[in-house]
Order: sequence, then structure tokens, then C-alpha cells
Amino acid sequence: MLTTYFTGLTLMATLIMPIGLQNAFVLNQGIRKQHHLFVASFCAFSDVLFMCVGVWGGATLFSAFPWLLMAITLLGATFMLVYGAQCLHRAVKGGGAIESDSKQRSFKMIVLACCAFTFLNPHVYIDTIVILGGFAANLLLEERPWFVLGGISASFLWFFGLALLGSKFAHILSSVKAQRIIDTLIGLMMCALAGFLLLRLGQ
Repeated sequence: MLTTYFTGLTLMATLIMPIGLQNAFVLNQGIRKQHHLFVASFCAFSDVLFMCVGVWGGATLFSAFPWLLMAITLLGATFMLVYGAQCLHRAVKGGGAIESDSKQRSFKMIVLACCAFTFLNPHVYIDTIVILGGFAANLLLEERPWFVLGGISASFLWFFGLALLGSKFAHILSSVKAQRIIDTLIGLMMCALAGFLLLRLGQ
């Protein structure tokens, strides 16, 4: 069973560790020290939900209804373009210290951003439901809980690690120059990913 646990942990880690939209958002909230532990918890528990759905048969949902993933992809690409444009606008405009910017974001807006980054990100569905679910289909029923537990461990370790890392180095990363660089990178990454998703839809 331990082998199955570490298989789930390793596979989930390889899927979520590459820098993506969720990761950049969690890290940035850690830098802002604004509800960063809530954001990490939201992302981690969302992964728990998606992994459970995927491992216990959810992957067949996208096979039966292919338009569902297309709709999520279109909505996600639109959100990425809007959010990416906002990041680039902040990077060009500049501004004061990060503390003054963070006060403008209410808890409600952070919750909505968490929902958008999680539920409108097609990569979340592909990684947790399609890939993990497809892998788990080859496991015995008694092995699947250990596989999911391994994936859950990787998700919690990663997201809380990002949030705490951002918070610890906030004194370096919260400067105006650093934030402009971060906003530029996030903005460009989001616009590029949105374009990639839209191109795939057109194929």
C-alpha cells in the first residue's frame, strides 16, 4: 500500500509543480500576505474533490460529454485573457507599495478569484480527473484510497509550501520593482496559455 501511496504522491507532484495559473496566484497571495492560507486550503481541498471524482469514475464524464471540457476551456481562456491583461496593465502603470494595492482586494474578490483559477482552469480537470483518473482505473479498488491519499499529500504540501514561501520572502518580493516583474510574467503567461487553449479549440 505504501508503494501505491508514493505513486499517487509522485504523480500528483509532477502534475502540479510546473508553474501554472493556480501556483502563480497562490504564490502572489503569499507575497501579499492576504488570506494566503485560505487560498492554499481552497486549492488543496479542490484537488481532493477533483481527485476523488477522477479516481472513482469521473473521467468517463468527459468521454461521454466532450463539449463539457470545451466549454470549460473557452470560459477559462476568456478569464485568463482578462486577468492577464489586468496584470500587464498593473505592470505598465506601476504604483505604490504592495500593501496599498492589497487593501483594494476584499475577501469576496479573493474567493471569486480562487473559484475562477480552480474551476475555469481546464488543466485542473485534465490533471486530476483525466490523467489521475485514467491511471487509477488500472488499480485495484482497495489500492485507490492510498493512491488518492498520496495525491492529497502532494497537493497540500505544494500549495501550503508556495503560500508560506511567498509570505516568508515577502519583504523581497513585495517591492514595486519585483511586483512589476511578477505581474509582467503572470500576465504574459496567462495570455500565452489563453491563446494556446483557443488554438486547440479551433483544431
